Amino acid sequence: MVIIVLLFARVGQLMETKGNSLSFAWAESNFFGFPAIFACVSALCIFGWTKNGFIPKFSQKLARVRMLRLESNSKLDSYRLMQVLALIFSIPWLLAMMSWIVYNFTHNKIYYGGEETNIFFRVILAVSNFYIWYISTICLAVYLLVILAVTREVDYFNQELKRAKEERILKNIGVLEKFDFRQNQILETILLANGSLSSFNTFAPLFLFYALANGVYLTSFMDSVPLFYFVMLMFNLAAVIIYNAFILFPTCALQEHLTATNIILINNDEFECSKDPIVYQTYRIMVDRMQKVDTRMAVIGAFPITRNFLAAASFIVPNLGFLLIMVKKVLIANGGHV
Repeated sequence: MVIIVLLFARVGQLMETKGNSLSFAWAESNFFGFPAIFACVSALCIFGWTKNGFIPKFSQKLARVRMLRLESNSKLDSYRLMQVLALIFSIPWLLAMMSWIVYNFTHNKIYYGGEETNIFFRVILAVSNFYIWYISTICLAVYLLVILAVTREVDYFNQELKRAKEERILKNIGVLEKFDFRQNQILETILLANGSLSSFNTFAPLFLFYALANGVYLTSFMDSVPLFYFVMLMFNLAAVIIYNAFILFPTCALQEHLTATNIILINNDEFECSKDPIVYQTYRIMVDRMQKVDTRMAVIGAFPITRNFLAAASFIVPNLGFLLIMVKKVLIANGGHV
């Protein structure tokens, strides 16, 4: 908990700026300050997951779901490629986080647009940036592994369900009950995962979206800062976009697979002429379960992470940055300054 308190103190240091609104110092402070809040979210999530034993509970649930597969598939249980990719992508994330703080450290500042700062605070922030990289990488890796695991199970469930549908064996009550029980276990596993992972994707994307909007606004200062530092800013902007994409796109993909399950069940004429009430009732339970169990995770609890949300966010958030650029240009054109 001491570390978390220090991280929040770090946020206060990074969000402190003496620049006017819409100035470079103001935008730079927001650009790096909001991700600092996201880092606190990552630390709190890891603390909570560890305290509540989330990973052991999830692993136990996942193992139970794997045992319910009609056909074993060992390839689905290998995450080596995922681990290698996590290691590879963590390197540019580290370079992005350390580049600007080291550059400004050599100029006796925390921010390029800020004032000279005591070396003690600069050293503390540089060291904390490395820690933030570590904890945010671990947090994202855990998040992705869990989402990928349940997505694989849903996808494989869909494949086997579709195959059974094509072979017209779903009316066999023994086969249908296996799918029914397995579907219920998969949804329980997803809800268990959502209960813990939602603490991460409820707030992390929000603060990264704030950083994205301010990063877009910083592009208007290209002629005001050294080219080398501007490249660092854009590198960090790209890192923020990619990190946020790693949170949102896999979550959205899971919802798409669940939607596919619903479509496979609904578009099935095999049960229309079924004379077995138990078969039809089991089928209806599966359909109703897919439609009534809410497996979505939402940003700040209000915006479910779906394909429509991604499309809207991809359009609106960057344009907030462009809107700030337009406001800045209007102010300057009318004799104002930023």
